[in-house]
Amino acid sequence: MKKLRPEDKVVKVDKEFGIAWILLPPDPNLGGFQGISPRIIDEEKYLSAKKKAQKKEER
Repeated sequence: MKKLRPEDKVVKVDKEFGIAWILLPPDPNLGGFQGISPRIIDEEKYLSAKKKAQKKEER
């Protein structure tokens, strides 16, 4: 997953997981549709949450 950059347009922040959702540029192939994508804002929290999720899956 990519890290948040200053030019990214943040739509929502999830502090618990250390990610922010950004607005993607319009896609001309989809009629100008703008999707969203997660970006890492706190790598330590992100990796911690990812490890917890993996442990739950293993059970």
